[in-house]
Amino acid sequence: MDNREVELKLEFDPADRALLADAPLFAGQKGQAAHLVATYFDTPALDLHRAGFSLRVRRKGRAHVQTIKADGGRAAGLFARSEWEKPVEGNVPLFDAIPDPLDRAVGAATVATADKIFVTDIERTVHRLNRDGQGVECAIDIGRVRVGRRATPLAEVELELLSGEPALLFSMARQLNDLVPLRLGMRSKSERGYALLAKERRKPAKAEPIAIAPDATVEQAFRAIAQGCIRQFRLNEDLLFTTGAPGALHQARVGLRRLRSALSIFAPVLAGDPALAPLKDGLRALAATLGRVRNIDVLLPSLPDDAAARLALVRAEALADAELRLQARETRILMLDLAEWLALGDWCSRPADAALLHAPARPFATEILSDRRKRLKHKGKNLAKRSDERRHQARIAAKKLRYASEFFAPLFPKNKQQRRHAAFSAMLEKLQDDLGALNDLATAPATLAAAGIGFDLPAPDDKAQRRLLRRAEKAYASLLDTRRFWG
Repeated sequence: MDNREVELKLEFDPADRALLADAPLFAGQKGQAAHLVATYFDTPALDLHRAGFSLRVRRKGRAHVQTIKADGGRAAGLFARSEWEKPVEGNVPLFDAIPDPLDRAVGAATVATADKIFVTDIERTVHRLNRDGQGVECAIDIGRVRVGRRATPLAEVELELLSGEPALLFSMARQLNDLVPLRLGMRSKSERGYALLAKERRKPAKAEPIAIAPDATVEQAFRAIAQGCIRQFRLNEDLLFTTGAPGALHQARVGLRRLRSALSIFAPVLAGDPALAPLKDGLRALAATLGRVRNIDVLLPSLPDDAAARLALVRAEALADAELRLQARETRILMLDLAEWLALGDWCSRPADAALLHAPARPFATEILSDRRKRLKHKGKNLAKRSDERRHQARIAAKKLRYASEFFAPLFPKNKQQRRHAAFSAMLEKLQDDLGALNDLATAPATLAAAGIGFDLPAPDDKAQRRLLRRAEKAYASLLDTRRFWG
């Protein structure tokens, strides 16, 4: 059976399971409990995973069902995926009737070599909910993913649309979120399993390549880019809660910065959407909260022990404030609002410029990249003679160009274009690093003053500063000489 699954995935603290079970949303329903054990299969080379598919056989009681899913890219909260289900005998998949998309991507003969790779073991409670003729299945899952003796826990709420409009999923999520803290889920069960299979350690999540087809529309490109930014933020937010590590905080902040940059890049498409301004305000305030901790993290390694110890105490207070902000209901709602807006907002349902929204993304990207390069060319002239503020503006221009080049690179897939993109990105990174180091020197006194620490930093080493300026000017010149990958 071939269906389109539309599902909102949310994560919660297992300690809140009892509160969640008593939610008013489920009034009058006990819920159906089930023990679900699913075995996932793939080839020795993980061909299905690399092609964006998952294959499992799930046991529920004595029945077994085979499910093949097309992941459709890495999502952020709302998952919309094709799936094919069929009953099977026992815990063995059937390879004689695989769906055409999987056959084209991998080939039936290769799929037939698949074997067991990991298992999910879940205690599930299901509630069937109806609102004004619309149907939703709410599944509350607690369990683990296992690879041999290694395992990782999970606690999720999955709201699956059975009939009606996806807005109902978000409405129900907000009702549950008022009772129990819920956060957008970023990883499917199969993604968790593959991460465990690869023995991936939890570490700060850098920006992942954006999955955009070369023939994508502007609408498809924006949605994929924004979802990728939210995903980067959320993966690092989870790690930040458990470790407080500077790397996790930095990458969470990068995810927010990239999202805000995407909103700026696609401003012509988003114009007139009344939800945009409050979303931008929420993101700006959240980024500022994280930024106060990040400024301290940058300065700490350069301080002597006594000043570093005092500033570390200030960091602990700033980090506690940041965590309170992240845990607050307003932040959780902000992420839900973003996910719903990306899927259903006025920008796509009632666009101000429908022709641009549905136009090919590549010409749009070419214009944006050329414009951002032109701005950097103007702001980066004569760096050595510029003020700290003007160099900071050049740094911001370089950062915006780098984000845009990372976003749009998949639209230019030829080998020659990808080689040019790699060279272009390398020069941009060098310029950004050198300008960043200069900016750190300029802002260090203000960071200490804001922390209330009366410590006089040693005067900047003129020789080192001149060296940074020379390197920045060289990187700037090399960047302008580098062939445009979009040209």
